[in-house]
Amino acid sequence: MPFHSSIPAEVIVILNFSLPYLIVLFLAFYFLKLFTKRRNYGQKIIEIKEAPLEISNLLKDSKKRKILRSLEKEKKYVSAISNEINDNAPRTRYHLKQLEKAGLVKSFKLAREAYFFVTKKGKWAVDAINYYYPETNLELIVSRIKKIFGIFEIRRLMPRKKEQSAFS
Repeated sequence: MPFHSSIPAEVIVILNFSLPYLIVLFLAFYFLKLFTKRRNYGQKIIEIKEAPLEISNLLKDSKKRKILRSLEKEKKYVSAISNEINDNAPRTRYHLKQLEKAGLVKSFKLAREAYFFVTKKGKWAVDAINYYYPETNLELIVSRIKKIFGIFEIRRLMPRKKEQSAFS
């Protein structure tokens, strides 16, 4: 007795007709998913192993990295930061609040706008950003040399800055 004797003939015809199409459709979606997953959109995402998970996740966002690099140089208002990173003020304020919640930046109010600056934890994050996400090839080379020789030998070789560092 054949296997499909109890199944109506119309169903068998539909199954015989659509099964190859279903298999082809399934394979097409499978390969589409497989290849779109590996597509590189130009954004490098690296897990910073030394950082807590929350901070590592924050530093994966390029806007937050730009904000921290901007604030490393000097204290700024939201409007100045948003102009520098080419973003609108509400979105910049949102990123700053997330960074503030993580303890990487602090703020205080002057007049009507908030004034933001980087904390010690934020300075560490900027160093991690400069190592893991260098902006230029020179920064990439310097960060790799620092890893090989250690940070103290590199500081001896580099010219001293006029301003005093927070850690010295």
